[in-house]
Amino acid sequence: MTNQLPDAASLVKEFDLLRRGRQNGSLNNPPATEPGLDPAEAEVEGRCHGHLKERLETYRREQDTLLGRMKLERPEEDADAVAEEACQAMQSMIRTAKPDLEGHRERVEDCRSKIEIFKEKYDLDGSEAPKMPESWLKFAGILSAMIVLETMINGIFFGANLRGGLLGGMTYAAIISVVNVVALGAAAGLLAAWLFGRAHITDPQRLSGILCLVVVIALGVLLNLGVAHYREALPADYPPAPDFVETASEAAVAASCWRGEDEIAAGREAICLFWNQWFVLNDFQSYVLMLIGLAMFAGAAWKWWGKQDPYPGFGRASQDRQRAEKALNSYVGDLLEELERHRMEAVQRLERLDRLADPIAFYDRASEAYDQLRKRHAELCEDAEYLQESCRRAIASYRSANRAAPRTEPEPDSWQAEWTANWKLPEAPDEPDIGSRPDAWRRATEAKSAKDTWIEKVNSGYKQCTTEVRKIVWIQDV
Repeated sequence: MTNQLPDAASLVKEFDLLRRGRQNGSLNNPPATEPGLDPAEAEVEGRCHGHLKERLETYRREQDTLLGRMKLERPEEDADAVAEEACQAMQSMIRTAKPDLEGHRERVEDCRSKIEIFKEKYDLDGSEAPKMPESWLKFAGILSAMIVLETMINGIFFGANLRGGLLGGMTYAAIISVVNVVALGAAAGLLAAWLFGRAHITDPQRLSGILCLVVVIALGVLLNLGVAHYREALPADYPPAPDFVETASEAAVAASCWRGEDEIAAGREAICLFWNQWFVLNDFQSYVLMLIGLAMFAGAAWKWWGKQDPYPGFGRASQDRQRAEKALNSYVGDLLEELERHRMEAVQRLERLDRLADPIAFYDRASEAYDQLRKRHAELCEDAEYLQESCRRAIASYRSANRAAPRTEPEPDSWQAEWTANWKLPEAPDEPDIGSRPDAWRRATEAKSAKDTWIEKVNSGYKQCTTEVRKIVWIQDV
């Protein structure tokens, strides 16, 4: 670092010592009675002292840093206390969660016992898949969509021949759709589920059920056939009334069933055509209308059938069991995850404490810091010696120039001896008491063994807690 310090020549040039020395000498300055340095010499000494002060401040900052590295960093926490705290925290979690765990387990056991009751009641061997109840919201949405769709189709067919147009057609169509999908579809689906499900029913009950189902299906067919005849009975071009009903399949029947030109007469005309012609329709659109109505009727019956449980309550009980098991597994999973988090946090804290107190790392760090501190002290002493020599030679050059001037009075007595610095430098650093490297290896082995013991204590506490959880929620197979 001496290349950054001023030498004697630079000091002489900076303070113009040669000229000032000759000038002061010709004026007999400094006088013989001068006890110390004159102003020119004091300026040179002040500049050198300022450079030394900067070097001292830099050395003290580095000294504080390096001395800190030579001090063993003691952990703020006790490793044994960390392990004990983690084990107690995990045990406290189990005690707090135990009532909830037992409650979830009891709900699962209750649901499973209900399943066993259904198996005994219906003589099930376990291979039967339970019918899970469908959401009523979803079911109602599907039926509503079917009603809306059939209403729109019927309304379009009716609206072309009604005075009220599409709005009037929609009114009639909505009533027909509700009866077709909700009433007849529900009756057919429920009867089919009762008859063809696996629930035990007697033969008389089955026979009566079949008869009722046939009646409901017949009503569904007749309703949609009647709707098709009603469409044909509507006036094709209203008003005026045609001479005969062009939509009838045969002119004779049409003539006999004609009741007038008003829309209100279309109902009586449809009944007459229905009894006289049955499935004979005059228009392709009428057949399409009938088939669409039958499709909606069959679809609604299928949805109502599919919603029913062959073993009433079995599907609901199975669903309750699944929900109870899911809730139990979710609660246990969250609890085990929280236990694992506590375990990992404790292990990480212990690992961090071990790194702070690592004897080998401390020995290497302290040895390196001591070597650096000795090097910095040697550099400080070297810089101080260089500054002292530069300042001495610069002052000597000033005095020589002063003596060379024609002085009429003697020079100061203080010039009889060369200038010397009176600077106090820090003492060399003492060697730290860090032992030897073999000692550090021995202490590191002991610390690792202690750390492994603490971590094993935490892991053992975690294992005990997880075992306790599994004991609480264990359910005997039925």
